[in-house]
Amino acid sequence: MRAPQSVVTALRALLPSLDDVAGEVLAQRLEPLATRFEGVDAVSLAESIARRVKHEGELATIRLDDLLLAEACLDGDPAALRELDACLAVATRSVGRRASAHERDELQQQLRIRLLVAQEDSGPKLAHYAARGPLGGYVRVVAVNLLLRVQAPRPPSSDSGLVALPDALDWESGVLRVDQQVQFREAFRKAVALLTVRQRALLRLNLLDGLTIDELAPLYGAHRSSVARWLADAKSALEAETRRLTAQLLRLDPAEVDRLLSRAQQGFELSLSRALRESLVTPA
Repeated sequence: MRAPQSVVTALRALLPSLDDVAGEVLAQRLEPLATRFEGVDAVSLAESIARRVKHEGELATIRLDDLLLAEACLDGDPAALRELDACLAVATRSVGRRASAHERDELQQQLRIRLLVAQEDSGPKLAHYAARGPLGGYVRVVAVNLLLRVQAPRPPSSDSGLVALPDALDWESGVLRVDQQVQFREAFRKAVALLTVRQRALLRLNLLDGLTIDELAPLYGAHRSSVARWLADAKSALEAETRRLTAQLLRLDPAEVDRLLSRAQQGFELSLSRALRESLVTPA
């Protein structure tokens, strides 16, 4: 039970101007939320409110329900993440009317990551939600900005996946002939495209952003063993498809390709990580 008065008490220490009348009004507004997403405790909720107001007069403009939902999502609460996913689905349908179902799924996954995962230059977008307008509206704004960036013209090299990599496949020069390397890169590009939206997202978050299984589990609202299995399956699928397509494009027996690539297995795995930077990263 998150007692509303406990939130008010914690907020007074952060917002000294909070008087008894404003505190009582806030406590009344918090009453319906007392048992909602209880993982966000009184102090955490008070701190979240304090970050968004400069004086007590601004408290009336804070959307407490949406703010609590945002904080619970950032804490990895499974129920809150399910609510967020429903909100994301509405937002992506709204801004991506002309997109295919697959493209909307991809946009929704990218949007989820942008909202919940810290970027190099800032924290998760959801942490910047001011809670003045509906959370759904904020999510749509982030979705529109993300869609514009995704659709923005990019250098031709970035469209071709591995082709522009300066050193991702250095090991390859000692394993495959120069004329075979183009086919290998094409095989990898096609293998990435064959992955599911979730598999690409997991590989991006794990190999590129460096998130561990324990960090991925709350993001997906799933047990760590499930996420570990999903990630292992994604890596296996990417490697298996790369090998299969390489054999197909080079007209080699699969066993011959296995011998070629297995000679540099560690290099192959390093190559996958580097290649994913080109093949999976979408500006956001």
